[in-house]
Amino acid sequence: MDERIYGFNKIVIDTVYDIICLLYPVTGGPRDFARFYVLETVARVPYFAYLSVMHLRETFGERTPGGSERMRTHYAEADNELHHLLIMESLGGNSSVIDRTLAQTMAFGYYWYVTLVYAVSEPAAYHLSELIEDHAFNTYDKFLKEHEAKLKSMPVPDIARKYYESDNPFLFDLFCTVPEPDDSGTFRERRPKLETLYDVFVNIRDDEKEHWKTLVRGIRTHTEATAGEAVTILQ
Repeated sequence: MDERIYGFNKIVIDTVYDIICLLYPVTGGPRDFARFYVLETVARVPYFAYLSVMHLRETFGERTPGGSERMRTHYAEADNELHHLLIMESLGGNSSVIDRTLAQTMAFGYYWYVTLVYAVSEPAAYHLSELIEDHAFNTYDKFLKEHEAKLKSMPVPDIARKYYESDNPFLFDLFCTVPEPDDSGTFRERRPKLETLYDVFVNIRDDEKEHWKTLVRGIRTHTEATAGEAVTILQ
C-alpha cells in the first residue's frame, strides 16, 4: 500500500483517538464506560460500510471470488461490535445525551468517509479499521491491567452472558478467520468464561485482536490477488 495513504490513515485515526482520550480520560470511574461507548459506536461503523459497498456492487452484477464469505465475516464482525456497544450501554455508558450526540455524530461522518474509501481502495479502508482495532486492543488491555481488582468485584451484565454464553456461539467462528493454536499446539474454538466484569472485558479485548488479524489478512489477500492479476495480464 502507498506509504502516503498509510501515513494519512494514521494521522486521521490517531487524531480522532487523541480527541477521545482528551475528552474521556480513563480514571477507573463510571465515565470510563462512556469512553468505551463512544469508541464502540465508531468502531462498528466500518463493517457496515464494507457491507453497504459490497451489496451495492452485487446489485450491479459484480460477483467476486470469496465475496459471500467476506460478507458473512463482516456481518459477524458488525454483530460482535454491536454487542460490545450493548454491553457498554448496559453499564450506563450512553446515559448522557452529550455522549450519545458526540458518538452518533462521529459515527455518521465516519460511515460516509469509510464508504468512500472502501469504494476506491479496499486495502486503504481495511487499514483504517486495523488502526482502530489496534488502539481498541491496547486501550482495553491497559484498562484491564490498571483496574483488575475493581472489575473482578463487579457482576457480568445480562447482555454479555447471553451473547458470549448462549448465542450460536456468538458467531465467533465466522469472524475468527486467523485461528491461533493453544499451548499444546491444538486449534480450539474460543469459548469464554464469564465470572465477573473483568472476564467480559478480557473477551472484548480479545475480540478486538481477532478483528485486527482479520483486517491484516484482508489487506494481504487483496494485495496478493491484485499482484496475481497483474502477472496474468503481463503474461
